Amino acid sequence: MKIGDNFYFSSGDAVNPMTSNLQGAVYVEPGAELTIGNNVGMSSTRIWVHDSVAVGDDVKIGACVLITDTDTHPMDYMARRTSNEGTKSAPIVIEDDVWVGAHSIILKGVTIGARSIIGAGSVVTKSIPADCVAAGNPCRVIKNLK
Repeated sequence: MKIGDNFYFSSGDAVNPMTSNLQGAVYVEPGAELTIGNNVGMSSTRIWVHDSVAVGDDVKIGACVLITDTDTHPMDYMARRTSNEGTKSAPIVIEDDVWVGAHSIILKGVTIGARSIIGAGSVVTKSIPADCVAAGNPCRVIKNLK
C-alpha cells in the first residue's frame, strides 16, 4: 500500500452526515497493490483490492463509495460451495481530479478518466473517459465538460 501526502479518510460516528455513521474499510489481499495519490479525500469508503487499485492526485471520493477490483466470489456455484478459487479481478484506475459521488460502486476493470465526475449512486461497470459527467446504473456519460 502506498499513500501520498495530505490523505484524508473519515470513518464512523458523526464524521459526515452523508455516511449514516457507517465505518469505512480497506482490505488489500496479499500480493495486491493499493496506490493513493496526494490530496485525496474519502468518507467511509470501502475498498477491496485483490489485484490493483490506483487513485490519482486530488481525487474526492464521496460518502460510502465501494471500490472493488474483484467479484469476491466465483461465478461457478460449485466453486462457491468450497472456496473462492476462480474469482475474477481486474485493475481499477481513478485518474487525477476525479470526483466520485456518494454511495457509488466502482467495479473491476474500470478506469475513470481525469477530471471526470461520477454522479451519486452510480454503478460504474465500464471505463469512463476524461472530462465528463457520468451517472446511473449502469453508469454512462451524460455530459462532456470541455
